[in-house]
Amino acid sequence: MRINRVGTSGLEVSELGLGTFEWGHRVSAETAQELVDAYAEAGGTVLELPSFASPAAEVVGSLSLPSEIALIARVGVDVDTRGARLSLGRRTILTQVESLLRRTGRDRLDVLVLEGFDAQVPLAETASALDTVLRSGAVVHVAAAHHTGWQLAVLRAAGIPLVAALSELSLLDRRAESEVLPAAEYLGIGVIAGSALGRGILPGRYATGVPRDSRAAGAGREWVTEKLTAESEQVMAGVTKAAAGLGVSPLDVALAWNRALPVACSLVGPRSVAQLREILDSELVLEPEIRDALDQISDP
Repeated sequence: MRINRVGTSGLEVSELGLGTFEWGHRVSAETAQELVDAYAEAGGTVLELPSFASPAAEVVGSLSLPSEIALIARVGVDVDTRGARLSLGRRTILTQVESLLRRTGRDRLDVLVLEGFDAQVPLAETASALDTVLRSGAVVHVAAAHHTGWQLAVLRAAGIPLVAALSELSLLDRRAESEVLPAAEYLGIGVIAGSALGRGILPGRYATGVPRDSRAAGAGREWVTEKLTAESEQVMAGVTKAAAGLGVSPLDVALAWNRALPVACSLVGPRSVAQLREILDSELVLEPEIRDALDQISDP
């Protein structure tokens, strides 16, 4: 698997990252260990937790992880009697970092991701908290998710040493191309593409409905079904046509499109080793004219 440098930092990551969206739900600890073993054997180096509160953290804490695996974890969403809210104050950051270290059984978090841009907390306070965890060695690198281009620039200007921006990016969601990618290139930070398979839609599982064992039939149904639109059907038709013409699967086409993007890593979330191996075995490179056609079909 190809290894990429993240922006101008010293962080290096594999081109595919292993997401843990359903670990602790429909993916058991036993299956998670099998996924990690197969992924690491293929040269993968990135394990991503979907949120601070995810049960995946406890699953990770029960696994035997190779030293080459870098853990990406998120902070900033605080849950109390008022519900869930964004909070990047000093107390939240320090408390959540300590909790993540305990739950995952790690002595450090390789990449700490700020879950959003908190306009209610002074940037100096957020920067101070991050400086504390960086200096202590509890955190190695800092990244930001769900930020616009100007917000990434503001964080950098405040002295926060961002190395990466995490943003959903696939043929079904290309919003990051208009602002996040250009801003990241200008700032010298890398991009990690989330949901590289369009929340599981691009492999074609939903072409004739919602399978009973699919993500859209379970607890994550809203996260998937909001992407099952007339526009996504049009994109899927193009992906399916391209796949048929090339004699490959829609998954191959989707991954090949992402592989050509200026991103350091694309995140995928297989639930089984069979699904993971299909992803790992995909090595398609799209010809320019096919990529251009897909770009036109999926143009946001």
